[in-house]
Order: sequence, then structure tokens, then C-alpha cells
Amino acid sequence: MSVADSGPPGNDYARSNTLASGLDYENALLCEQTIPEAWSLCVHPQGWIYFHNASLKVVVDYDIRTPENLAAVYRSIGDYPLNNLEDDMEVHLHVQNEDKGPECVILFSLAINHKHCVASYSPNDITEATVSFLDPKIQNRARRLYWNYLYNHPTHVKTPERALRDAADALTCFYTDNMIMGVKSTAPFSKAECEELTVILKDFTKPYHEDSISKTVFLSWVLREVCRYRNAESYGVYTFKEALLLRQARQSTVNPPVPLEHSNPMAFMLLNLVINCVFFGIPRTYWTTSEFRGRLSAVQQNWDSYIERLVREYSHFLLISTVLLSATVGFLSVDNISEGARLAATVSALTSMSSIIIGVFSIWRHQANTSTKHSYTYMHNVQHSAFGIPGHAILLSLPPTLLVWAIIGFTVALLAYVAQGATSPDQWGRISTAALLGIFAVLLSAVLLALYTFSIIWTLQRRRRPSWSCSLFRSKNIIEKVTASRPIEDRV
Repeated sequence: MSVADSGPPGNDYARSNTLASGLDYENALLCEQTIPEAWSLCVHPQGWIYFHNASLKVVVDYDIRTPENLAAVYRSIGDYPLNNLEDDMEVHLHVQNEDKGPECVILFSLAINHKHCVASYSPNDITEATVSFLDPKIQNRARRLYWNYLYNHPTHVKTPERALRDAADALTCFYTDNMIMGVKSTAPFSKAECEELTVILKDFTKPYHEDSISKTVFLSWVLREVCRYRNAESYGVYTFKEALLLRQARQSTVNPPVPLEHSNPMAFMLLNLVINCVFFGIPRTYWTTSEFRGRLSAVQQNWDSYIERLVREYSHFLLISTVLLSATVGFLSVDNISEGARLAATVSALTSMSSIIIGVFSIWRHQANTSTKHSYTYMHNVQHSAFGIPGHAILLSLPPTLLVWAIIGFTVALLAYVAQGATSPDQWGRISTAALLGIFAVLLSAVLLALYTFSIIWTLQRRRRPSWSCSLFRSKNIIEKVTASRPIEDRV
């Protein structure tokens, strides 16, 4: 916001935001009296102020409303070659309290060319005669400096005409990269963000945004991020083949953790045996490499999905474990059960409680750490811990594994209780026992068949022909070969 309208007619100081209309006349007059002549106070949309002198083409962040600071500013102005500035150029002046010579002022003062949207600490690099011959990498750096400057000092100038066009072009490029590369895209904006930003850019073309300062800030921020990304990608430096080789070299320098099956085959075989026999293969569900590529937002999205899945699964396990624990406690209250049944029921109750405790603690800890920093710490500790990724997968599988053992223990306890009737002197008691054991055998077969089917259904299986089909197929081929070898007359 420009409070003192002391600039030339060419500068639009009426671009002030709504804060100006909230000032009463006395406060505005007092503010004008404290600002030196030919200077304008400008307010950024976020609240901070800076000062602009249109006749000298100078912008300073120094508070010139005090005589001491104003004297320091004019001393720095005298050390800077303002005569070298062309039209549509200005300088963001570095102000020093002590006279340390003109070299310091020139070195740290940023020259700005609004016509070509470039900035440099060397004014000769962005003049009309030299700006068109800048190297692409240097030109991108000059644009990054310009948009960063305009982001912090947007009030005293209008939005450059090329800002909207360059932003739309960059977003189209990033949107294309997201469509091609997917989650592996390293563009600074995701596909959804590009779509949202494009809608905003279309809205900027409407008349009520013509003199908007916030539009200048927004476009400057977008284009600054574009230039930063291009600088990181060595924009305008390498050819296509050189860039491809450089990208492959970067990927080859990344040292992924050596798989256990390659580093220690015997330990891997033993681990597979333990996972299959003791943990029923459940750790394989959680056995992930924890490797994420692409932008940070994709990593955060994967982390959120991981936490959501873990919490949902553990909640189901907790519900089943709680119901099973209640049933087991009720079973233990039955009189005249054998010691084997009591032992199995007790083991089932203990494993159910262990599953509940681990599940509750895991849900609490995973839900309490959902930020990006926590996700990187989590993945780093998983890969570099003593147990590694396999050990972490085993720990994550403890709630469902303990639940399975609790179910097995409760089933054994029921079978032991039912088997007590086999020694009953009552004939109907022995018959009911045999019937129950037969029903258990049928149910066990159905359960095992379902578990086996759903454990291999996600793996592609080769279809094998029956032996009798293979024999018929071979006989048919032999007959066709013999027929083809006979003369045509014999065939007729």
C-alpha cells in the first residue's frame, strides 16, 4: 500500500489494498508528514513495509522516517551508479550505517529490470543490450532473483504482462510430467495442485484482478518455485543424452540396502522357516522396502495411507481379540474341565491380551506421529535398525499372529473339553462326542481349503492340463504329422 503519493504520474500508487480505506484523515496526514519528500511508503499484503523513490529508481527496506536512517540511505545512494540504470529498471539498495566505500553497496544491491523480468547484482548483465544474450542457466537465475524480489516488493509496480503467461506454461509442463511419470515425478507441483493453480490463473484474467497486489504476490511465488526447480534440474545446461546419463549416474550412486537373501542366504532360509511356521506368513504382508521416490507430497500421501491401513487392520484385530478373550475367560469358569483344556484356554487368554496390548500401543504411537519428519525418521530407523525390514515386519505382524495363536489355543481347549466325553460311560455321550469331532473335521477341512485358496489367489498360477488331455493332444499331433507327410494322391 502506498500512503504518500509522491511518485511520478507513470507509477500507479492507487494499487493500495483495502487497508488504505481504513485510515482516517488525521492518521494518513501524520504518516505523510513523517515520510521524506519524493519517497513513498508501501505496504506488503502480509503487513510489512518498504519505501520507494520513483525519481531515483530506488527501493529500500530501511525505515527512512528517522533522520539517521535517511542519511544512511542517501549515503548509499551516492555510492551506487544510478546513472547506469535504464528505463524500467530500479535498484533494491543495500544500506549500510557506516561509510565502507561504494564497492560494498554495489556488491550487495540488486538491480531489477521490469521489462524483461530479470534481476542481477551486476546491472550490466540485465541491460537492453546484454539481457538477450544471457546463458539459459544465468537467465533462469536472474528470473529467480527477480520473482523473489517482486514477491517481497509487489506494491509499487504492476503485475508484469508475461507473469500470467509464464506461470500457465510452467504449470502445463508440470501437469504433463505428472501425467507421464506419475508418482515418480519430481515436479514442484502435483497433478491436483496444477489443476487447482490453473483454475486460479484463469480467474486472474477477470477485470477485478487487474490491479490486485495479491495477484502479483501469487504469480511471483509460483514463478519463483518454477525457477528454483529448473535450477536444481540444471536447466539449459545439458543435451538430452547428457541429461539422461547424468540421471542414470545419480540413480546408480544411491546405495539401497542389500537384501538379506543376497547377504546371508542361510539366515534368509531360517527366517523364511520361522515366518512360515511360527508367524503363518503374516509378516510378508508388512514386508515393504519403505522406499519412496518423487515429491515430498507423494511420500506424505504414502505415509498417511500406511498409517490409515495399519490403524484399520489393528482395530479389527483388537475387536476380535477382545471378543475371544471374553469367551476364553467364560470357558475357564466352567467346572470339571481337564488340565489340558485349562492349559490351552489359559494360553489363548494370554496371547489375546498380548495382541490387545501391542495393538493398542501401536495404534497410539502411529496415530500420534503423522508428520513428514516423523515418516522420514520412521523409515530411516526401520532400514538401519539391528533387525532391519524383516524384523520390523515381524513386529508389525505380532497382533494378528498372536490372535491366530489365541484362536488355535481356544480351539484346542474346546477339543480337549469335547474329548472328555469319549470316556463317558453313557453311550449317547460317546455318540455326541464322535459327532462333534466329525463336524470339527469337516469345518477344519473347509477352513484350511479357504485359507489355502486365498493365500495363493493373488499369485499368478500356471494352468496345467490333465494327463489324459496331454495324451490326447500328443496323439492328435502325431496323426496330423503322418497325414501331412503322405502324398496328395494317397490322401484323396
